[in-house]
Amino acid sequence: MKVIFCWRRFPFSVTGAFLSLFLTFVSPQPGAQAIGPTAIEITTNATNVDRVEFSVDGKLAGVARTAPWRIAFDFGATLESRTISAKVWSNGYRNSETATITTAALTAGETMDVDVVEVPLRLRASRTIRADDLRVRENGVEQTIRSITATRAPAHFAFVVDRSLSMGEGKLEAALHAIESELSQLRAGDTSSLILFNHNVAKAQPVGRVNAKPSGGTSLRDAVASIPSTQRTYAIVITDGGDRNSVLSEEDALRKISTTHTVVHAIVLGNASHFLERAASNTGGTIASASRDTIRRELHRVLEDINSRYTLVYQSHGTQRGWRTIAITSKRSGIAVVTARKGYFAR
Repeated sequence: MKVIFCWRRFPFSVTGAFLSLFLTFVSPQPGAQAIGPTAIEITTNATNVDRVEFSVDGKLAGVARTAPWRIAFDFGATLESRTISAKVWSNGYRNSETATITTAALTAGETMDVDVVEVPLRLRASRTIRADDLRVRENGVEQTIRSITATRAPAHFAFVVDRSLSMGEGKLEAALHAIESELSQLRAGDTSSLILFNHNVAKAQPVGRVNAKPSGGTSLRDAVASIPSTQRTYAIVITDGGDRNSVLSEEDALRKISTTHTVVHAIVLGNASHFLERAASNTGGTIASASRDTIRRELHRVLEDINSRYTLVYQSHGTQRGWRTIAITSKRSGIAVVTARKGYFAR
């Protein structure tokens, strides 16, 4: 993970090292408050580094074996100060240097409203992106980026498949076959489920061989809005794009979908869907057109795209309920933001 709160570095005394050596904390900064998922990162001029051991409150939190020297750590919701140490081993474990910082605690008179917001996004750049390469504004107010990583975390993949009468002529069979064939692109730790819908929305079931026949109408909005969003979720919708039976209005469905956890992608076999276009745009997903014969190819591209994306995390201190807009821009030339979540609903 790449987390930069501030690139100003503070020198610390280093035990067991010559004065010419230094070990400094990049994140968190000394005296800062550490809450929730945060990267712990140091920099050092030591040569032939073997590993860096990070400890929080005297307990080993993780080990970094290659530069940049950082780990991810969840500090939870505690408001107490934390003691963070980094021990650098070098020269075949013959030398070691250690530095320690203490984070700040919230006092009894302080309050803090915190939303940790995950923003899936696609970037084009000739080099690896750092947190200080980008700028995030929420409702026009600049936010502090906590991390940005090109390695996505484990997620749930919800395949939402239209089984209405218009998905006949082999379309439904091709969609289910494509999902079963491309499931190998999911990574260790990922989970998956299948939601079939026509005028009724079926309960989520394991992905596998399903005996389903095209029939009935279409409740597209209800089906997409039925996906739980308690964890990072990629909703991949395969449909002909119509909706004739949903109970939820477009705005109500979008409100349920546009959380900080769900990204909507869609493969449409037919006319464009205004609802799916808005759902994908709001959440940072994509829309692709396909025919019965190209469903698998498009699904392969969607999963490949998800596996190559970045995830940016920032800590929001906003207090406004309802829709919060997110705007991500580049601070550097040569970096283009292709797609990103447009915002989320805060409850």
